[in-house]
Amino acid sequence: MTQRVPALDLVSHSPDQTRQFAATLARHLRGGDVLLLQGPLGSGKTTFVQGLARGLGVREYVQSPTFILVMEHRGTLSDGTPIRLYHIDLYRLEEARELATFGLEDCLSDPAGITVIEWSERLPEHWVDEYLVVRFEPLADTKRRLAFFPVGERARELVEALRKEVVGGAKRSTAPGHRDG
Repeated sequence: MTQRVPALDLVSHSPDQTRQFAATLARHLRGGDVLLLQGPLGSGKTTFVQGLARGLGVREYVQSPTFILVMEHRGTLSDGTPIRLYHIDLYRLEEARELATFGLEDCLSDPAGITVIEWSERLPEHWVDEYLVVRFEPLADTKRRLAFFPVGERARELVEALRKEVVGGAKRSTAPGHRDG
């Protein structure tokens, strides 16, 4: 589903830093964007969504919708445009046919919606065309690796915008013989 080497690799040293990375990314999101979050239980996926929500001006508390599958939050883009944040959790999903029971297609097709899916490994291949995968890997008690795998041009733009704000600068080529300068 994604390439093996991430386009961007970040290490978060705390839940607050994970939220801050997400809030930074949120400033670049727009309606129609899809983020697929992957990682083991307790790896920071919901914490990341809390940061996205904060960056989108969502006022209510964001928690994992494990038992109800989807929560809709209202926020605004950085330009003031109203937006809906669809927070979906597929942890309890047992069969792919259950995807049709709670309006996932409606969320994905909403031009004023940003869809974030936890446990996206449970989606069938090719459910969406363009998306950004964020993989979470626990490294220590509060330390997490966040690996970003863009699929499609829009997702690559998001990764580059995040890179410029967090790391400062464009991706450096690792091609043999390439010289910066």
